[in-house]
Parts: sequence; structure tokens; C-alpha cells
Amino acid sequence: MKTESTANMAASPQPPGPNGLGNIPPWRQYIHLYLPAIASIVLVFHGTSIARTLGFTRFPGGDPSIPLVLFSALFTHILGSQFYPPNQRITSPEQQIRFTRKNTFYRALVLVTYGRLYGTQFNLVFFLADLLCSFAADRLVGERPIGTPQRRSEFVVALAWVAGSYLLGLAIPLSVPIVGLLVVALDRTLWRTAYIALVDDIIGVLTKPNVRSLKGRATLFVVQAGTINLLSFLGSSWIRRRATAGAGEPSL
Repeated sequence: MKTESTANMAASPQPPGPNGLGNIPPWRQYIHLYLPAIASIVLVFHGTSIARTLGFTRFPGGDPSIPLVLFSALFTHILGSQFYPPNQRITSPEQQIRFTRKNTFYRALVLVTYGRLYGTQFNLVFFLADLLCSFAADRLVGERPIGTPQRRSEFVVALAWVAGSYLLGLAIPLSVPIVGLLVVALDRTLWRTAYIALVDDIIGVLTKPNVRSLKGRATLFVVQAGTINLLSFLGSSWIRRRATAGAGEPSL
């Protein structure tokens, strides 16, 4: 009887902790977030040798090919599953607080990476303006208050607003005084809002995955593969830009 009771307790979902997850160490809660990031770093610096060993190829620019990314995602998925408990409770919508809403620093950290995606120089004035506008954009897109049922994806909603802003830009010529400037500012803000929402959605899937169903595991794998592909691409691109900039500098 005691053995059966112990087995039932092990199989039952763990009681929710402070974040709506079971009472497990943080590194196990976020293992599916950490591993894709680590895999991306490994691919940036050692992807060529790994691809050669496994018989995969790399794109001409040095970015990992799709088979290499899928292999890395499968490896991280299997490894992470060894540590992330499969009987975790699925968090309720009220417990799913977006990453960038937990702390203003998190939002600023995500936002500061947006311009760096394209290699643009950091401008403090524009960054502070974008940060303030991002809070206003949350109200514009109708972000739901904390503690109430949240949307499945804020990114989809933000993307719809970006499409609306694009159509508005087609209807209103940018040469129109003031109005054209406001349309440009709105479009700029909504693009950054969509980027923040995308990061929130990705982190939400990786930190609170539904591994109790096949669909949930498939979603987790796809997001892991996309994360590895994106981070390794950005890392390789940054290294190429630095190398190009260094080559263009006059030698002393």
C-alpha cells in the first residue's frame, strides 16, 4: 500500500510554486530556455567542425544549415526532457505573466537588442523614446491586465496592428506635415511592440512548456529549433560585421 501511494504521488502533478510551476530548482524550470541558448553559442563557434563530423553542411555565409539546426534542437529537447519534470502543472492564464511585464529592466533589455539586429548604432534618446512609447503601445493593442486571462499570443495581435499601420501609411502620404510624422512614429513603435511580444511568446513557451501532450512537445521542439536558428544567425552576423569593420580600419 505504501509503495502504491508513493507511486501515485510521484505520478500526480506537483503543487504549483511561486511561478505556477512545481517546487523544483530554477535551473530545472528554465532548462528548455538555457539549452537552446547554449546550443546557439556552440554552433556559432564550433558549428563548422560539428557539421563536418556529422556530415552536415553549412550555408556559404557560415550560418548553420537546417539539418544541423534540427539536430541541435532534437538534442537539446531530449537532454532538457531528462531534467524538466513531465508531470508539471499547466499554468493558468492568470499565472502567465509576460517576461517583459515582470520588470521594466527586462523590457529595456529586450528593446535594446532590436536595433542591434540590423547593426545600427545605439542612440540613447531614441531608445528612451521607444521604451516610453512601448508602454503606451501596450494600451493601444489592448494588452490585458495582470491577473486576468491572457491571450494565447500577444505577437499575433501586435502583428495585426503592424499590418494596420502599414495600410494606414499607404493611405496617408508621409509628406503630409505632422500627420505623416505621427504615422511613421506609430509604425516604428508597433514594430518594436511586435518584437517584444515575439520574445515574450518564445520565452513563455520555453519556460512553461506543455510537455504532457504530443502537441505541446511538438510546439516546444519547433520553438527550440527557431530559437537556435535565430540566435546562431544573429551571432554569426555580429561576428561577420565586427570582422568587416575591423578589416576596414586603418592599421597603426
